[in-house]
Amino acid sequence: MTDEEILELMQRDESCGLDILINKYKALVSFIVSQSVRGSADVEEAVQDTFFKVWRNRSAIDTEKRSLKGYISMVAKSCAEDKRRSTARYADTDDISEKENDLGIDIDYEDETAKKENMRLIAECIREMPSPDREIFIERYYFRFAVKDIAEKHDLKPKKVENILARRKKKLGKELLKRGVILT
Repeated sequence: MTDEEILELMQRDESCGLDILINKYKALVSFIVSQSVRGSADVEEAVQDTFFKVWRNRSAIDTEKRSLKGYISMVAKSCAEDKRRSTARYADTDDISEKENDLGIDIDYEDETAKKENMRLIAECIREMPSPDREIFIERYYFRFAVKDIAEKHDLKPKKVENILARRKKKLGKELLKRGVILT
């Protein structure tokens, strides 16, 4: 079935058109999403978001301006980036700070008020890191990716990734002390 025929079915509100679209493009969408998003649940959620957005916008899709495959790819990239940012936003505090506390300072995680303030400061400092250092930092200390995998993803040498991580960890410790992190 051609993309135009699939789109025509979808525009007539026939859900079989969506089923055909998913069967035809799920592997492509999964591949695109998996380039930015880690974790099978997050990948699957971004894939579902992609097809939901395509279905929701089906009446506005114009295959004369862009192919259906091109449109789906664009939506998949957008959904993947949204999921990556969303995951990073919520991920960049708890696991990084508590599981990998070798910043050279004793941060207080016992007192709830101190913990909240410290977590806010850590998240703020991580958000201010320049790209790709921020992504590398989060991939290593939140997602627990191996240095080798991070290096491959960013087309860097593993030693360069290790240097970025060491430099950012040291700067993070200094910045937290400067901003008034609550110590134990």
